[in-house]
Amino acid sequence: MGNTLTCVYCGMAYPEGTPPHGPQILTDHIKVCEKHPMRKAEERIAKLRCALIGLVGSSDPVELGSMEAMIRTVPDSVVEKAAAINAIRVLIDTTEGI
Repeated sequence: MGNTLTCVYCGMAYPEGTPPHGPQILTDHIKVCEKHPMRKAEERIAKLRCALIGLVGSSDPVELGSMEAMIRTVPDSVVEKAAAINAIRVLIDTTEGI
């Protein structure tokens, strides 16, 4: 009897002989599996990014970098500057891979 690899999230089965069979097939499947918990995390990240872009006004990493530099120079409360800089840093950090 052959060895079948099965996704624990959606039940998709890959019987022995499915090209390419082996651990890589499940790794590739996880990237597209609609029931994998990572899809929910990706959806939440996208929603948070949209909200931050609306507040900050940009999603371009170069423009965000310029905005951060400008914010650091303006006289404002430390708390307000920190909040704006944190939002910018999160947008920059979550831009990777998009």
